[in-house]
Amino acid sequence: MSPSTSNSALFDAVLFDLDGVVIDTTELHYRVWEEFSRDRGYAPTREELLATNGRRAGETLRAWFGTELSDEEVEALTNDRERAFHRLLAHEPVVAVPGVEAYLRSLRQAGVPWALGTSALAENAELALERVGLEDLFPVRVTSRDVTWGKPHPEVYLKAASALGVAPEACVVFEDAVAGLRAARAAGAACVAVATSFPRHVLAREKPDWLVKDFRDLPAALRPGGQGLMAPTGPHP
Repeated sequence: MSPSTSNSALFDAVLFDLDGVVIDTTELHYRVWEEFSRDRGYAPTREELLATNGRRAGETLRAWFGTELSDEEVEALTNDRERAFHRLLAHEPVVAVPGVEAYLRSLRQAGVPWALGTSALAENAELALERVGLEDLFPVRVTSRDVTWGKPHPEVYLKAASALGVAPEACVVFEDAVAGLRAARAAGAACVAVATSFPRHVLAREKPDWLVKDFRDLPAALRPGGQGLMAPTGPHP
């Protein structure tokens, strides 16, 4: 998909979601949600499972089990759910999204900064990166413990951009979920939809600047040294 703006626009930094963008754990999340909910008398539809992408666990819990849940009940349920996911993540086969490691190394070689912006718990983000051998390639991370609001609120990407010392408008965000694309837009960043979790036609409705299969499918504007992505050289034009 062509961007709504010219490919000559410069991006000073790259922001990454985690699940479905860096590591392919989407089906693990669905499995945990299905088992967790079934044990508590709720059977989510496939559409409801899709809607969990990019959403904080507490928001899903209140949507499925009642808005009257207290903060303490939500916290306890969230902890149970995240422990179940942590156990699966530690033992089930997981892989990185194709091409992401090579892309990260190309950013580092070109001097383009990047950061992680995820709704995941910090410990699960750490384990996920370790499982695919990318923990050393994400020194800058913003996780659920660093934000008050979940996606589609832009807070996670605003903080990730701030951690890099770059204006959010000078960033391009890689996202696989509708809520995440909306968060990127709300932050003022350009966005790339990665079609690993949602059907392409669903992502296309969000009007991302680009829509790609994975990191092997990137246009020149998103590659270091291309017209669109360059190391910071001062204030963004």
